Amino acid sequence: MSDIKATKFLSTFALIASVLSVLVMAAVVLAYRGDAFTFREASGYLRTVAQISVFITGFCIVVALLSWKKRASLLKALAAIAIVLAPLLVLKMNMPSGTALFGVAPAGAPPGAGAKGLVDPSKAPINDISTDTQNPPVFSAVVALRPAGSNAIEYAGQSAAAAQAAQYPDIKPIDSSLSKSEAFNRALEVAKDMGLEIVAQDGGSGIIEAVASTRFFNFQDDVIIRINENATSSIVDIRSHSRIGRSDRGKNAERVREFIEQF
Repeated sequence: MSDIKATKFLSTFALIASVLSVLVMAAVVLAYRGDAFTFREASGYLRTVAQISVFITGFCIVVALLSWKKRASLLKALAAIAIVLAPLLVLKMNMPSGTALFGVAPAGAPPGAGAKGLVDPSKAPINDISTDTQNPPVFSAVVALRPAGSNAIEYAGQSAAAAQAAQYPDIKPIDSSLSKSEAFNRALEVAKDMGLEIVAQDGGSGIIEAVASTRFFNFQDDVIIRINENATSSIVDIRSHSRIGRSDRGKNAERVREFIEQF
């Protein structure tokens, strides 16, 4: 087989392998979104495909080097590299923090732990954000909707409060001039505008519970809004909590900030 035919065959094979790896990744994600298996199972499959994709990438690089002076084969090899790396980057960005995409997640001290195992609040993983960290709103209606294996629904206490204060010091309760009923209606309107799925609403207690879903993996986070009367005004609190993952990559804080801004 001539060098030209060999590089043409190898570049074609590399391109096919990269496309197949992407299709398998997409199939796993779609199957998870369709509740075909749990996230633990999905992450295991994705980890296997990602590791295979690393070998495919290495193979594509070798083919690209061999095809350096053969334009058609080189372009195929470079396209194969781009095809396989792009979804890996997307997966890495959308996987919950602490979920290993390559290899096995390290055991031992949690992320952000120092030499003595003490967690630095400014680096501690957070998956629960509340405007009121001393008396956070308590979930009720969404509890029955949370699948087995979800994060603990109870607020983590002072450790979570310290981490939030260090990383998101701007997140505070809303001191509104609206009456309780007016603030409740406004909060409900904002929640719907944000695309939250309302699970329960009670104007008397001033509680709204909802579920937020992410676009890529369709991860579901639980949200609760609480309105308390304060003389002629009201105090509005919101809490957003991830069902899976030790860290939310800032998503809950982003959601809380969006609510505050829109309110």
